Parts: sequence; structure tokens; C-alpha cells
Amino acid sequence: MRHELTEQELSAGRKKGSSPKSRKKAEETRQRTILIKKAVDDAIRTLLTEEDGDKGKPYFVDFLSNFLLAAKRFPNSQAGLFMAERLVPKDTLTELDSADEKDALRDIAFQRYRLLEDFFREQRDVILDTNHQKKLIACCSRRAGKTDLASGAILYASLVPGSRIIYVNLTFTNAINQIWKNVIERSDKIEALINTSSKSEGMIEWANGSSLRIMGNPNNSEIEKLRGEAKVSLVVIDEFFHQKNMDYALNEVISPLMTDRADSTLLCIGTPPRLAKTYGERAWNEGGWKKYHWTMWDNPYIPDPTKYLEDYCRDRGISKDSPFVRREYFGEIGVYDTEALVFKGRKTHSGNIVEEVASGRFRITDIAIGVDYGWTDYNSVVAVAYDRDGRKSAVFSERKFNHASVSEIVRAISDAYKESTGLCKKAGIAARDHVKIYCDTNEESITAELVTRHNLPAFNCYKYDKAFALELLAEELRTGRMTIPEGGELDDEMSNVLYKRDKDTDAIIPEIDEEEGIHPDATMALLYASRKVFFDMGLDDRFKERKPRTSDFIVDES
Repeated sequence: MRHELTEQELSAGRKKGSSPKSRKKAEETRQRTILIKKAVDDAIRTLLTEEDGDKGKPYFVDFLSNFLLAAKRFPNSQAGLFMAERLVPKDTLTELDSADEKDALRDIAFQRYRLLEDFFREQRDVILDTNHQKKLIACCSRRAGKTDLASGAILYASLVPGSRIIYVNLTFTNAINQIWKNVIERSDKIEALINTSSKSEGMIEWANGSSLRIMGNPNNSEIEKLRGEAKVSLVVIDEFFHQKNMDYALNEVISPLMTDRADSTLLCIGTPPRLAKTYGERAWNEGGWKKYHWTMWDNPYIPDPTKYLEDYCRDRGISKDSPFVRREYFGEIGVYDTEALVFKGRKTHSGNIVEEVASGRFRITDIAIGVDYGWTDYNSVVAVAYDRDGRKSAVFSERKFNHASVSEIVRAISDAYKESTGLCKKAGIAARDHVKIYCDTNEESITAELVTRHNLPAFNCYKYDKAFALELLAEELRTGRMTIPEGGELDDEMSNVLYKRDKDTDAIIPEIDEEEGIHPDATMALLYASRKVFFDMGLDDRFKERKPRTSDFIVDES
């Protein structure tokens, strides 16, 4: 039990210790202790340093030898731990690592300083926001320095060791032409050592472990190749407003690649879209993105942008107020290229075609089903009911789907045929004589299976004179002699089917632009069916039916 001293006892102790006699005795005791300690220390020192007559060396040498031997043989003993602490103090390695890290950071900071010297303010703002903002969009005009910006952002990210970077353009060829040389030259300029590079594979690897993967996005199958990538620090999507399948590419493939790093950035760059309702325009108008906008007038490397534009417009006979100039050189979003739309002014229907046929309001003589096989894009099946004598037609069935097996494609075609058979009964005509299926020629084995295994009237489609067929289809839709379901797959797709423009003259070329517009899957299925429709109406006498090469098809009976 602890004894608590009383105040009386404490007072007595103070009085006892404070007397002259007590202080003298305490001093004498201290002096004797000092003398004894000195004598002991002298004796030990003498014993340690005097040579042993038998061994001819001082004791301490022998002791230390045995001590070091024990430390070496038994690292975890007290001797071993004692020597380890003396040889490598606890904080030595940490201090060395910290020094290396500080040197590396100084090197990165200096390289970034050298890199940013080449960029003007608007470009630097974007580059400096990488690794700080999750999603960035830069919408610019032509000649605004977008490609330089992309290469600058790539190099800026690559200077952090072990960074994984992805650059995406419309096609692989475009990607290489746009970014390869720029990245290589900037790497040389700031002395960012490249270990390996392959232009044909679109790969660059730097000495610090960072890497760049260059790729195109012509269809879903290409972007799918990114699955399995991990810890991506930067993704740059060039020509963002003209990219296809961005909803799928970003949400299903690219976003999961960036979840491992809190500082990862998605940087999207491009000029405004020629079309309405693109994913890029929706992203620009919604929240969650940091947005940047500038034109070639902000680019100090363009000596006289006003004179350049005046000369450009004069040489091509266009006005500075034209939609093309407003979109391409002033960077205005929402100024669309309506003149180049293939199916502008098309007519739609919202009624029930089956009821119209059953009531006699719409007389039909035949049905044509078009099929577009799209392994890398979408498969489409479209059915058109028509009156060959009255020159009237309407789409009553449309299907568009991807990632489908052969059996799923065959099932969709069979369902469209069954639907057509039901409509024929309403019209009082025999389906076997008046319903035919016209299929894309790039997968004749499936068409042959429709014939040999499912006993369906399937033929290879007629693909010649495509430009004329598109023009005729557009004319029939514009006049209302053919209609499509309002708000359906075709209606949505046709809002984004463009003719190409000549890059020098801006003249419209009668060829579908699949880089800036979309690949028209359902539209192509309708085109295959409409060739038969227009032939029966006497509008195109060049149509030919051709059965698939069933001799080349092997039936799987398993």
C-alpha cells in the first residue's frame, strides 16, 4: 500500500536536510563516490589496454573481435542489432530515398518548365489542369493548336514515372499522322528518353516506365481492345465531337480504366460537330466537365488570322457568316451542316401500318426485308411494305442490335419474316410469293443458312450504283412516297448521315461521310430492301436478284 506523506512529515524532512551537518555529510559521500568511480575507470582502462602476455595484444582487441564475430554469426542477437544500428542508422535509407525523390521532382519540374515554354496561355491552362480535373473538354476552331495541346498533355503526364497514357483519334491512321511525330520531337526537345517505340503498333515507352498507346475508334471492336488496361493516368480523345459510339466507349470501356487512380484525367479535344445530337455536344452542355474554348485568334503562332480567313473565304466563294466558317473558324457549337444531310426533309409516320393495311387505307402488293450484317458495328433488319402500282411504301418493322451471335441474327430475321407474313394476311396476299429478304453480301454463309436450314426466301442484295440508290431513297423519303416510323431507329440514324465535303473547296461529295457522320446500319438495310421496291415500281431497272452460294455453306447438324 502506498504511504502518503503528511505535511508534518514533509516539513520535518525539509528541516532535517537543510542543516549544515547534513549538507557536509552529503558532500563527503559524493566526493568518495567520485574517487571510487575514477579509480575503477582507471583500472578498467589499464586492463583493456595492457597487452596480454600470452596473446601479445590488448584485451579490448580480442573482445571486439569476438563481439564482431558474434554479431556476424547471429544478426538478430544484441551484438548484431548493436552493430546494425551503428552501421546503418534507422533513418539512413529513408533519408536517401527522400533525397532521390527530391532530385527526381526537381528534374520533373525542370522538364515540365521546358515543355510549357512552347505553349500559349490557353494551352497551358488545359495542360496544367490534367491530374487535377477528372474530365476536361476543349472546343476550338481550326488552327487553334489542338494537336500541339494533345502532345503537350501527353508529355506532361509522361514525365511522372510509370504513367499509362492513351490517345484516341477517329482512325489509327489519323491518330499516327496527328500525334506520332509531335510526341517524338517534343520528347527529344525536353530530353525525355524514349526506350522503345513502334509506329506500326502505335506504342511509345519512355525510360522512366511511362507509356503511350495510340489508337483509332472506327467501331466498337477497336475500342474494345482497351479492356484489361489498368491504372491509366491520362486518356486524350481527339476529334471528340466527331467520334462514334462515345456513349459506349466512355461509359463501358474507358471510364473503368481510370478508376485505379484518383488523379487520372479524361481530356477531350475537337472542333464543333457538323451534326446535331452528338455525344460530344451533350457533354459540352451538361455538368461535370471543365470546359475551354478558344480560336485561332488566340494562337500567337498564326501571324494574321483575319487575313488568313478573308483569303480562305474569297478563294472558296463563301461568306464569313456561313455555317461552315462559323463552326470551323469561330468554333460555334450548334451551327450544323444541314446542307450535307443525306436525308433532310424526310417524312415519317406515327400511325399503325398494320391497322392501315387491315382497314384498306394502305394497299400493299409486296414486302421487302433488308438485312445489314455488322460485326464491328450494328446488325440491322428493316421491313418495307409497298404498293408497286401506287408508288407508295412504308417501313413497318426495324431492328438494330450488336454483339449478336449468328443464331441471334437469324432469329431477328425470322421474326421480321413472321411479322411480314402476318401483314400479308391482313392484305390478302400470299407471303411466299410476295415477301423476300435481301441480305448484305459480306456474310453469305448466314444468308445461305436462311435458305437451307430455315427455308426462307433470302437473296444477296444488289450493291451497284450506291450513290444513285441513296439519292433515290432520299427523294422518296422527302416527297413522302416512302415513310419511316417517327422517332425510330431509322429516323434517329438519318439525322446523322452526312455527305462528305471536299477539304479544299468545301463542296459536297455524293458519298457518305463515315468519319464525321455515322456508319448507317439501319439505313443500309433499308437501302438493300428499297432497291427491290424501286425496281418493282419501275424507278430503277438495274436491280438483279442473286441467290447465295449455298454450295459454299456447310450445314452444322450438331
